[in-house]
Amino acid sequence: MNNSTKTLPETYTQSGEIGLKNNKRLAITLNIVSFFVGVLSLFMLFILATLLRPSFLNTSGAITPGGVVVLIGAGVMLFPIHELIHGVFFWVFTRNRPFFAFRLFYACAGAPDWYIPTRQHMIVTLGPLVIIDTVGVLFLLLVPVSWVLSIAIILALNTGGSVGDFLVITRLFKLSPTSLTNDTGDVLTFYENQSANSHP
Repeated sequence: MNNSTKTLPETYTQSGEIGLKNNKRLAITLNIVSFFVGVLSLFMLFILATLLRPSFLNTSGAITPGGVVVLIGAGVMLFPIHELIHGVFFWVFTRNRPFFAFRLFYACAGAPDWYIPTRQHMIVTLGPLVIIDTVGVLFLLLVPVSWVLSIAIILALNTGGSVGDFLVITRLFKLSPTSLTNDTGDVLTFYENQSANSHP
């Protein structure tokens, strides 16, 4: 199946799910992993910044109070923007307004009424990471050197905050191209075409 649908075909049955709303342990684990991925990302971005902007090493690296305010503001806005990008891609594939929610340990976007092909859901999942990090790396080349560290921190936050997306992508790659997904925002359910699987 190549298009999203509101009706699950009769030959499809549930083959698994990833849920955070009723699995606080998974949500907490993802947040812990997110922290370490963010730190590793910041280290890698620091190396990238020194390669792209050698003069970066000659700056004091200090962030002014004004810079701290801007950095905090950008960090706060990052996660809604991240989810909004998910939502834009949900809209692209369903032409329906997506669902958004902010929970204690995570934020989410979804399309609860739709069954979306695996390959399309991969685009939905990777969209924020690819778009934000790509734009951020371009900014590393263009912004004043004094802003490079701030940009690197924001990119590290985005990459660390994408840990849940990495988990989803890992699961999606294990599914066949004919599989469907249903994303309520809190729970992502996978459906396999039993008719296709029954043929050698």
